[in-house]
Amino acid sequence: MPVLDDSRLDRHREFDWIIGVNLKHLRHQAGIEQFRLAELADMDPTQLSRVESGERSLKFKEALAICKVLSVEPKRLTRPLQ
Repeated sequence: MPVLDDSRLDRHREFDWIIGVNLKHLRHQAGIEQFRLAELADMDPTQLSRVESGERSLKFKEALAICKVLSVEPKRLTRPLQ
């Protein structure tokens, strides 16, 4: 298993943070409460909260479920902030 050096670890954390910010923004645009999105995407609400705060990586299966609920393309979650 590859080891993450500090620079790679920082990029992973930044990526998780971007996904969390985008997810929270998209959820607010859709007018869906965090608990409801978690329910519709079959996720634990605590885990969704951790994703939105950048503390946890979003799993691929979770990303697809969330994007389906929010009616957005998965690439929208990874778009860098402007």
